Amino acid sequence: MPSNVLTVVGKLRRWLALTLEAGAIVAFLVMVVSLILQILFRYVLAVVAPWTEELARFACIWSVFLATAVCFDEGTHIRLDLIVAKVSRETTKRIMLLASVVVTGTFVVVVLYGSILLSQVGWVDFATTIPVRMGVVYLALPVSMVAIALFGILRAVEVGVGRMTRDVGRLPEQGSPCS
Repeated sequence: MPSNVLTVVGKLRRWLALTLEAGAIVAFLVMVVSLILQILFRYVLAVVAPWTEELARFACIWSVFLATAVCFDEGTHIRLDLIVAKVSRETTKRIMLLASVVVTGTFVVVVLYGSILLSQVGWVDFATTIPVRMGVVYLALPVSMVAIALFGILRAVEVGVGRMTRDVGRLPEQGSPCS
């Protein structure tokens, strides 16, 4: 039974991570193309195109927040595991890992709530140079928080089933976006 649960959890984690990575890559490419266009417009065509800077900034925001969720899943965010590493009993270690998930989950819920309010407020405003509602830009934060919450739930299931450690999706030398 635990093996089946871990297989399903692993597949869900991988699918969610790939989806977020694809979104982060698209946002990053939009940012790069927008900045290249800004250079071309300004120095080759001698035309000022202020929308390129704004588009690049919004794409950067989306890229960062989507990649943040992936980094959370891969365990490459800053973390303090000094105490967990010193504990020798498996039961105590499992309780500490679950407590970590609860603390992280509480943080995510608070940030998610605030970011939803921010997105609602921003939904009435438009960006200065492009026809995009600011709520769409602010939506990057709640999307990231929901993804982190899902990764946290999947991690709690893994710990609950008995899997104390897990491999990350890729090692940094294998092209991890979080290295």
